[in-house]
Amino acid sequence: MDQSGIGIAARNTEKALGAVGVSVSRSPHDSFDVLHLHWVGPRSYALARRAKRQGRGVVLSIYTPPDLVRGSFNLDRVLARAYGRYLRLFARQVDLFVVPSRYAGRAVTSFADGRPVRVVSSGVDLDRFAFDPGRRAAFRKAYGLDRPTVLCVGQVIPRKGVETFLNVAELLPDLDFLWVGPKVHPFLFYSPRFERLLRRRPPNVRFAGFVRGIESAYCGCDIFFHPSHGESLGLVILEAAAVGMPLVVRRLPVYDGWLKETENCLMGETPAQFAEAISSLRIAGAPLPNGLARDHALNHIGGDLLDVYAEVLR
Repeated sequence: MDQSGIGIAARNTEKALGAVGVSVSRSPHDSFDVLHLHWVGPRSYALARRAKRQGRGVVLSIYTPPDLVRGSFNLDRVLARAYGRYLRLFARQVDLFVVPSRYAGRAVTSFADGRPVRVVSSGVDLDRFAFDPGRRAAFRKAYGLDRPTVLCVGQVIPRKGVETFLNVAELLPDLDFLWVGPKVHPFLFYSPRFERLLRRRPPNVRFAGFVRGIESAYCGCDIFFHPSHGESLGLVILEAAAVGMPLVVRRLPVYDGWLKETENCLMGETPAQFAEAISSLRIAGAPLPNGLARDHALNHIGGDLLDVYAEVLR
């Protein structure tokens, strides 16, 4: 979990609250006013039930609505239905839901049973994610990068657009393509076809696995390409933008309102369109930095969370 977007978002929440002077404890045995959960496992459910019995407020952040389970797992349709039923059960213990985007909010409203759903960005730590030429040089040396490099960050699962990433790399053999992120349990996530795709990847593609100090990877590469088929926000896009990378993303409804095509990113839907966008960035130069990441800075997020907790306590 610590290596996932959910783990990063939970840590961002803690930092954001610290920035606005809110005391946070990770121990459920400490005294607290509001229990804020970031995961929906059995232990979280038990903690929520206990907090409700004690008359304390319960807030649940949902980062993966049921529709995003599809394309992530084997037996995804069966698991999505079971997950949806479980969330409806969990909702009875929750006073307020937090989601990272309006798009995710619409999905959560369907099982929230009338409870309020509030949009609060997962945020990005601008102190951590900033361009550093020393980190760039060290990362490129460590990974032997001597050509322009296209980066993607995320778990190696079909929903993240791995096949598209490989197809685009095949169209652009003069560039290096680096995917940073862990492979996960093969029983749930991999099919023989997907494994064949990974084995037969083009020679200019490398899967680096989990990289500690991910900000170095952003600094060390040149273009951020995120071909994911579904997101609840796209936290890695904010991290790449904070470092100043030009962005190429799939055209998805979740990005409406905060990603603006040709203004702070380029978009596409097919490998040919993505390859054209990446090539144009190499010719035209990086259009960033821009104000995209600043709107999601942790101090802003801390204020939004204070409003959420005040609503629950009322």
